[in-house]
Amino acid sequence: MYCILLPFGLVASLGWATPLISAVIAYTFFGFDALSEELEEPFGLAANQLPLTALSHTIEINLREALGDTDIPPDIAPINGYLP
Repeated sequence: MYCILLPFGLVASLGWATPLISAVIAYTFFGFDALSEELEEPFGLAANQLPLTALSHTIEINLREALGDTDIPPDIAPINGYLP
């Protein structure tokens, strides 16, 4: 709604530059919307998400080594180039 009404508020002060400025502002807002959807759930199995399983597994291995445990699980192997 803001992007639709913005040109009417800017036309008196910007004149012919109103469509360009309105487009830049709308593009920025839609970019922020897309970015917020990507950052909404940072952990998962997609290529651009954090590998929570691999991170927690590495922490477990490091803690077991620090405690002197001899039964240490093997490292997680990447699947199609990505860690699960």
